[in-house]
Amino acid sequence: MSFLAPLFLAGLAALAIPVLLHLIQREKKQIVHFPSLMFVRKIPYKSVQRRRIHNWLLLAIRLAALLLIVAAFARPFFSAATQAAVPGTGARELVVLLDQSLSMGYGDRWDRARAAAREALSALGSSDRGSVVLFSSSAEIAVRSSAEQNRLQGAIPSTPPTAGGTRYAPALKVAGSILGESTLPRREVVLISDFQRGGWRGEEGAKLPVGATLTPVSVAGPTVQPNLAVTSLSMARSTFSNQERVTVTAALVNRSDAAASAVPVALEFGGRAVQTETIDLPANGTASVSFMPVTVTGDFMRGTVRVANDGLSLDNTFAFVLSPSQPVRVVLVDRGGNTALYLTRVLGVGESPRYETVVRGPDEVSDQDLQRSAVVVLNDVPVSTGLARRLQRFVEAGGGLFMAAGPRAAWPAEGDILPATLLGPVDRSRGDAARIGTLELGHPVFEIFRAPRSGDFSSVRVYGYRTVTPTADAQVLARFDGGAPALVERRVGTGRVLLWATGLDLAWSDLPIKPVFLPFVHRSMQHLAAWREPSPWMSVGQVLDTDVTSRAIAQPGAKVALTPSGKRLALEDEGSPVLELAEQGFYEIRRQARSGGDTEAAVVASNPDPAESDLTAMDPRDIVLATAADTGGAQGAAPTVPLTPEAREKQQRVWWYLLCVGVLLLGADTVLSNRLGKA
Repeated sequence: MSFLAPLFLAGLAALAIPVLLHLIQREKKQIVHFPSLMFVRKIPYKSVQRRRIHNWLLLAIRLAALLLIVAAFARPFFSAATQAAVPGTGARELVVLLDQSLSMGYGDRWDRARAAAREALSALGSSDRGSVVLFSSSAEIAVRSSAEQNRLQGAIPSTPPTAGGTRYAPALKVAGSILGESTLPRREVVLISDFQRGGWRGEEGAKLPVGATLTPVSVAGPTVQPNLAVTSLSMARSTFSNQERVTVTAALVNRSDAAASAVPVALEFGGRAVQTETIDLPANGTASVSFMPVTVTGDFMRGTVRVANDGLSLDNTFAFVLSPSQPVRVVLVDRGGNTALYLTRVLGVGESPRYETVVRGPDEVSDQDLQRSAVVVLNDVPVSTGLARRLQRFVEAGGGLFMAAGPRAAWPAEGDILPATLLGPVDRSRGDAARIGTLELGHPVFEIFRAPRSGDFSSVRVYGYRTVTPTADAQVLARFDGGAPALVERRVGTGRVLLWATGLDLAWSDLPIKPVFLPFVHRSMQHLAAWREPSPWMSVGQVLDTDVTSRAIAQPGAKVALTPSGKRLALEDEGSPVLELAEQGFYEIRRQARSGGDTEAAVVASNPDPAESDLTAMDPRDIVLATAADTGGAQGAAPTVPLTPEAREKQQRVWWYLLCVGVLLLGADTVLSNRLGKA
């Protein structure tokens, strides 16, 4: 015999209590009132006869009761009773994996899948237990190891499939964990799905326990109904009559074997169709349709491209959000003349993003200029102490500073935020001009030049530059051919500073007339302004950083998210609140005001993964073979499932009988002790 909790056997020390109670008897006293006992010596009464055990039966009953109760808590079981169980006999643990991804909405697949799940659960016996796991890109346990048919049947959702993608590995891992904790001899998994090929990537970690069986139930069938989908959009922005306009082009795909002709494709804003085009789609082919330009009239315009419903309607709509493009505001500090000619022209031709440039003298930069701007460019000018202090506060608060260190550039000792110390000039006008030798192509400023024939900095001739000594926390991004730093970066607070060791005019180099000048300046401004092109839409399953999305709302109050289905999700204020997009449509990020009500902060469009529209099925046997546990290569004999000590103890339930007998003995002890006491 073995014990599941042997530490409880320490309670056997309590067996000494009845023995002591039988050996120690109190002296019977009869109180006699006496004036004083202070002069009387007490003589202890000793009796050897009283130290003998008279009621051996009562002692045995008490010892047996305590022994049985302690043994019951130790959970005994017989090791040799049942070493292993053969699959096919005894109670079973059943896990039903029900696929509720987007592809299950094609035709009647979802109805047939739910019917198959109900049939599998209905076959459970009274001693069986079942679990229901719903999965798409992730897995969720609806009911875990229950024998109640009402709970199991109620866990099958009546709502349509979700907009999530198909991933089998998370669901199989959850099933493996449920079966691994089960003590029943039979362990089975029923996987109900259309077995979309893109949902299985051969994950090795999705293994089931030894002896567990996987039964695939496929609801896939021939794709006889049309299956059209909108996979993506492209947007071209332009300006007409000082108004920003966007041309929307939709990409469509036909996933069926039959061609589709005269398919209506509608562009909607605010739920109303503004334009409808017809298009022909070949069998298993693609096409695109462009709509007339739309004027952007405000923030977060909700747009939708819609195709007529077919066999899979969830991928027939594509949601997006339009907002006016926000320009990058730049303050160009220049000493006057034509020194800023090339910079202003380069910043005036940007479209994505646009640049709004304001030219100021060194003594004309106001606090309002700094508040409205994202980047300040010092074009070969000396900086006063007051301006240096204000620029330091500007950078620490998240602004960007670009300093072109020409022959007149200077920086005071106070407010030192430069990534390097400015030293004397190096004149290369009388000899061979310096060249740009090495670049950090992994940095955002130079990443655009990584591709072949994307720009050649080595062709830039530098006739003069400043010697600089980088600080300890600075990063050298470019060097001259002699090894001297050419571009140095430093992070100060939440902002950045770039120091270009030569000028941005034709005085010291011919960089302004080289093809690399425009992308170099644009990427530097974007990097310093931390500019990212806003995405008109996101995909289901992605995580949204609501702090970045709702940065425009500054009122105090907690943030909430309104899902496309109307649910309100509270977002944590601490840290960086994130939201996982699980539905298709428009999410609203709102700020709760103290006075009551909500203020709309941002709108985010969420669309399904385009790969989910591909209904090509895989062979379910691939998953069965990949998830089978390694049995060491044994062949022929039916696999056996070794029972754990917990399973053996639970089957035998010896503790229950011991506890019952112990309680009965305690009752007998009470009756017997009362009779002996009266005697």
